[in-house]
Amino acid sequence: MKYRVLKAFIDKKTFIGYNEGNTYESTDSERVAFLIEKGFLVGEKPSVEELDYIELKQMAKDLGIEGYNKMKKEALLEAVQRHGPTTSEN
Repeated sequence: MKYRVLKAFIDKKTFIGYNEGNTYESTDSERVAFLIEKGFLVGEKPSVEELDYIELKQMAKDLGIEGYNKMKKEALLEAVQRHGPTTSEN
């Protein structure tokens, strides 16, 4: 997931510096929760176009789209956009 940086910090795991307004990307939910709790990050809902194939499949499943399991990424994207949340909800 992607998160917006609210306060500058250096990630103690990667030693990468982040400034206010940068995007921080991580799948480590514990690390992200800590950074959000301390006020360094705020979560951003990714647009549908930014989702990877696995995330699109899960969203299609959640929306009840038939045949999602056999669709390619482009078809999944179109189906999710027709049946589900729009990018304007970010």
